[in-house]
Amino acid sequence: MKRRKYRLKSKLRFTVSLIVMAVMAVCAFNGITGLNISSALEKPQYIQVEICHGDTLWAIADTYKSEDTDIRRAVYEICSLNSIDADDLVPGMVISVPERL
Repeated sequence: MKRRKYRLKSKLRFTVSLIVMAVMAVCAFNGITGLNISSALEKPQYIQVEICHGDTLWAIADTYKSEDTDIRRAVYEICSLNSIDADDLVPGMVISVPERL
């Protein structure tokens, strides 16, 4: 059985086709895995919340957090953003809460 030998008629066309296929593969990979989505370019938005008598950081975090966010993480982020501790809340105080918590 004789094996066929393949020859390249145009090295330029072969090189260009390899580059095009590589670019298409990278684009498909990025689209499938979601690597082309960037959240770093978004400016964070904040909600101003005035503290009323009886409010706790736990209740505020539970109100404004998304369903998939752990409430302890939400409380920590609110404390870090406002440079406060959980026991620093007083009625009339205004704190910032991230819109995407």
